Amino acid sequence: MKRKPNQLKGKEESTRLNKYLSNAGICSRREADENIKMGLVHVNGKVITQMGFKVTAGDEVKFDGSRIQKTASSYLLLNKPKGFVATSQGGVIKKSVQELIRSVAKTKIPPIGDMGRPMTGLLLFTNDEILRKKLNQSPSIAMVYHVVLDKNVTPEMIKQLKKGQIIFNKQAKINAISHLDGKSKNEIGIELHSLSPAALVKLFDSIGLKVIQMDRVTFGGLTKKDLPRGNWRKLSIKEIGFLKMLP
Repeated sequence: MKRKPNQLKGKEESTRLNKYLSNAGICSRREADENIKMGLVHVNGKVITQMGFKVTAGDEVKFDGSRIQKTASSYLLLNKPKGFVATSQGGVIKKSVQELIRSVAKTKIPPIGDMGRPMTGLLLFTNDEILRKKLNQSPSIAMVYHVVLDKNVTPEMIKQLKKGQIIFNKQAKINAISHLDGKSKNEIGIELHSLSPAALVKLFDSIGLKVIQMDRVTFGGLTKKDLPRGNWRKLSIKEIGFLKMLP
């Protein structure tokens, strides 16, 4: 696909594709040139391998299958309260988590993963499609939950949870689990990697335990420190960089 500068519509400002990728935070210009040569970049549905190719604001640019955001990327962390829902199903939803972050952006910033109304705790939002794809596919996101169950958790149940079960056609297991000091035996703290809340509920259900309450305490190194229930904050540059470095 070739297009000379004088073939651009009107006097619309153009930008070299490698600079466009660099400005979007995808990679450096040098790395962008290599990615372009490898055929990883699409403009308006066509693979671009031409060095020096230029794009305009109206072009759709994709890197490795994900559309590059034209607006500034946002990264928010919410301590979700009970009664609100985060879902990727779309449609009109009563008490959506979007209501809680409406003041920060006029456009919708989607959450990473779903979270039902009974569940509370950390929920990450971003419109950075590259990072969204990375986090959704990464097996390395460490999470800690505080879970209240309908009955006491026995040593045998703990052994079963660590062993794991096949949930939603995938192996689901808990890395670490323990009772909480000063709490009853039906309350536990668990650590796991990249397991959705729905899969976690199913895992407990598979050994005869019903989840009464579940709170996500940490997500990929992010914590609830200085973040009261129902409040949100923007991620720091350091936190964003850490998430982007996850394998």
